[in-house]
Amino acid sequence: MTRIAVWLWLGISAALPLNAQTDAAAAESQRARQMMAAGRYAEAVPLYEKLVRGMPANPGLRLNLAMALHLSGEDAKAIPHFETVLKQQPNALPALMLLGAAYLRTGNPAKAVPILEKAMTIAPDDAQGRAMLADGLLMLDRYAAAIPHLRKLAAADPANPRPWYGLGRSYEAVAQQAFDALEKMGPDSPWWLMLAAEARVKLGRNTAAFTLYRAVLDHQASFRGVHTGLADVYRKTGHAEWAAAEEEMERKLPPLTCAAPSSECHFLKGRYAQALSLALARKSPEALYWQSRAANELARAAFAQLAKLPPSVESHQVLAELYRNLGRHGDAIQAWKAALELAPGDPHLEQELATSVYMSRDYAAAEKMARELIAKDPKVAEMHFILGDSLMNQQQPEQAAEPLRKALGLRPDYPAAQAVLGRALLQMGRSAEAIPHLVAALPADSDGSLHFQLSRAYQGAGQSEKAAAAMKTYQAMQKSAAEAEIVITGPRL
Repeated sequence: MTRIAVWLWLGISAALPLNAQTDAAAAESQRARQMMAAGRYAEAVPLYEKLVRGMPANPGLRLNLAMALHLSGEDAKAIPHFETVLKQQPNALPALMLLGAAYLRTGNPAKAVPILEKAMTIAPDDAQGRAMLADGLLMLDRYAAAIPHLRKLAAADPANPRPWYGLGRSYEAVAQQAFDALEKMGPDSPWWLMLAAEARVKLGRNTAAFTLYRAVLDHQASFRGVHTGLADVYRKTGHAEWAAAEEEMERKLPPLTCAAPSSECHFLKGRYAQALSLALARKSPEALYWQSRAANELARAAFAQLAKLPPSVESHQVLAELYRNLGRHGDAIQAWKAALELAPGDPHLEQELATSVYMSRDYAAAEKMARELIAKDPKVAEMHFILGDSLMNQQQPEQAAEPLRKALGLRPDYPAAQAVLGRALLQMGRSAEAIPHLVAALPADSDGSLHFQLSRAYQGAGQSEKAAAAMKTYQAMQKSAAEAEIVITGPRL
């Protein structure tokens, strides 16, 4: 018997005994129970509605009505009935579990989580309830809170790919949150510089990594791992002798003392969970550094475990995201398609596939897919953006403007959509309209190109002084980029 079936049995068995009802009500109740048992939930709804009108104080009948509504897809109507049951019976497990599920299905995880947390105190071994709680926490971006639940789910069912995928994604998010917090707290600290250097290495940006590692040494010459990082950069750029020199300098650092527990000591001994636990309890730059590093190692371990399982939606997702990060968009497309073969019609997977098609620069195909997905769900800003930018790349600015406006209507803080809409309006000769969109996108201008577009827009709108200022900024950014060319030099002996 499935967990839903258990809850259903608990619910339909909770009504008042038949001898406490009229003969007619007893017959109606029996018919309704038979329909529920047969999976004919929508047909049971009017029968339970009639019974509840006759006996509004009966929590069992109201719970059955709520479950019939929930199981027939009418969650919004089911929710107030579940809430009424819980006012009468605060610890009714079926009501708690299914109210949590209903809140999740109606997009209200903030209300679902406390309900499901209470359910877990009553039924801590209920895997389906714990999985729903983990889903709710993930929907709220409460990744650290979701991790203990996902670990329990993975331990209880190690052959299930979903907890491993959730763990990997949660640890990645915790690592990123630590990185972002550290950047805000101390972007010039050796801790952040070290993380930034490691990130550049993963992206193959060895020259940028070299500069950052050298900056770490400028701050703290004894920082552990920096010489190893420089050695890695040297080897990747064909400087084996320099790499050996850096490795020798790393070996000469004084040994680490671990008299008291620390994240660093736990990390260096491979105890990543303990390292993360200690780091999460503190907010210093050093703690955030170890939080990010430990969480990344735990993410790798979770994904490695996932890779050992038979192919699944989750394993294909991991591959697709890896390929996307490496710029191998053709491979990512195939991985998303493989995931969709196992979960046909999944809207998230379809949107990810469309995104990879767009990133592969097959704009005609991306346009077609975006239109199809918007028809299914018009509330996804990213699909409107993909449609708009795909049209722009096919030289159709007039057609691109509308979906880009819709993207901004759904997500006002969308610099990429602001930038493309500004370009579209500029190409249409509507310079004055383009200006506010280009200005809104400026924080994302990494190479000066948006300032160049803004200069053109100001010029077209007759604002020559502002056009000159924007052009000056563009030229300065271009000059700065040219001057930032770095030559990798040998070790500092």
